[in-house]
Parts: sequence; structure tokens; C-alpha cells
Amino acid sequence: MSAPTRPQRGEPGGVRFWIAAAVGLAIVAFGVAGLLRNVHGDALLSWAKLLFGGLVVHDGIALPLVALVSVVLVRLAPARVRAPLQGALIVSVVVLLVALPVLTGAGRLANNPSLLPSHRYGVHVLAILGVVWLCALVLALARGRR
Repeated sequence: MSAPTRPQRGEPGGVRFWIAAAVGLAIVAFGVAGLLRNVHGDALLSWAKLLFGGLVVHDGIALPLVALVSVVLVRLAPARVRAPLQGALIVSVVVLLVALPVLTGAGRLANNPSLLPSHRYGVHVLAILGVVWLCALVLALARGRR
């Protein structure tokens, strides 16, 4: 009988991993229980559509897009700047996914104009993306100097 092997660096395992996994699972269970306890009927169906729609958008669009652009970055960008560029790419996609409903006006109701106020969301999203890419540029330049 062989002795159990210790997990290699980067592999899940160990006491801290399992404690964190249990805490995370408990938090998810608490959230799902609260949702099922407090939301019923059409509202629950709306939550389900939002959840599964988000999963489809993430797994079907965002993830392949980020992976494809990352492959191009790995081939074209120098090694020292890849991490900041990939980080900015991932953050940019997340910002756009979160802002998409507001940018498209999804959920706007004619009888409730305050539901989605008519602020200049597009300009604000562009400003956020500008800050993200500026930070990536600063990090890339700092890494290039070392």
C-alpha cells in the first residue's frame, strides 16, 4: 500500500483549502436558501433567467473571448508585459458585462423613469476602462524597467 502523497504546489489540498471550500460552500448555501425563502413565482423565474443567462454569457461569450485575446497576447506581447495586459483584459470584460444591462437600457420602464436614471453611463464606463488600461500601462512600464 502506497503512502498518500502531499499535494504539489498549485494543486488544491491541505487544511486551508478545505476550510476555505467549506466556508465558501456555506456562504453559497446561505444565499440560495435566502433566495428560495424570500422570492417566489415570477420573481424567482426572473432570478433563474438572470443566473443562467449570466452563465451562458460568461461561459459562451466572455470566457472564449478572453482566452482568444490572451492567446494572441502571449504570441505578440513581450513576456514582461503579458500579465498586466491580461489582467486589464479580464477586468475590462467584467466591467463591460456588469455595465451591459444599464448601457443597453434593459429593464427600463416607461412608468418608472427613476429605475434607470439617464446618466451618462457610456462615458463613465469608458472612464473606468481608461483607468484600468492606464494602470496596466503603468504596471507594464514598471515591469519593463526591472
